[in-house]
Amino acid sequence: MTDPPIFIVVVGVAAFAISGVIAGARQDANILTVFVLGVVTAIGGGTLRDIILNIPVFWVRDFTVVWLAILACLVAFLFSSIFREKMWKVLLYADAIGVAFFSVAAIDKTLALGHSGEVAVIMGFVTACTGGIIRDLLTGRPPMMIASEELFVTPVLIGAILYVLLLDIAPQYTTQWSIVAICFMTGFRGIAIETGLQFPKWLRMRPGKRAE
Repeated sequence: MTDPPIFIVVVGVAAFAISGVIAGARQDANILTVFVLGVVTAIGGGTLRDIILNIPVFWVRDFTVVWLAILACLVAFLFSSIFREKMWKVLLYADAIGVAFFSVAAIDKTLALGHSGEVAVIMGFVTACTGGIIRDLLTGRPPMMIASEELFVTPVLIGAILYVLLLDIAPQYTTQWSIVAICFMTGFRGIAIETGLQFPKWLRMRPGKRAE
């Protein structure tokens, strides 16, 4: 097992940076604010992952990823007017892409360090969600993974488990399985976004009930 392919890291960083810029644009933030928000969103999950795994933080070791995040922020800021009417949906899809790519990258790195598949699944899940949580908290919104009515966490978790199982069955197809997992997570999330797919009511907390 090796570290994640560079294209997975690149796409994940870019997607999360763009989602951060869009979230800032929805708050009518200035250019500096949205750049900070985009970069923090892009590197937040990976930073937590590396701290937990007790390894050098990825962007400290290679600052290129920060420049990539800044470039993605600039592109998103310059072209934000094009998708202003559908900004919320663009945010959802950018987040879905970032989550998928970062989950796979975290799983690859965790397995490369010799940890078990179970640990890799949890690490993929935590890494994928952290950047979005930071973004939402900084913009004063409830974290999307909690507030989203349609399925959000489920595609990530199922996709992560699927990826680890496929790697265990046929590890020689690492690249192919990573693409399968990314497509599964992104596609599953896309279907949930477009159709409003949710858990049935009996598997959700009842509205109007307060914790005592």
